[in-house]
Amino acid sequence: MTDKAEGLCRAIDGLLLSRPHKTSVVEPEMQQLLRVAQLRREIGRRIVAIGASRQDECWQRLEATLRAR
Repeated sequence: MTDKAEGLCRAIDGLLLSRPHKTSVVEPEMQQLLRVAQLRREIGRRIVAIGASRQDECWQRLEATLRAR
């Protein structure tokens, strides 16, 4: 594996494992790829949070619908 690939792998591992990420990735293209990964991770976390906050409301609506039938 090249040094670039190893650096990017370490950076992505740090991102996925929620460790603080200080990376040695200096190439602009690699930094952009890492930034996209970070943004996708953040979006995923927000979607999960929204789903969790609305889960109870959805169950209540379903139960009310089933009782009405």
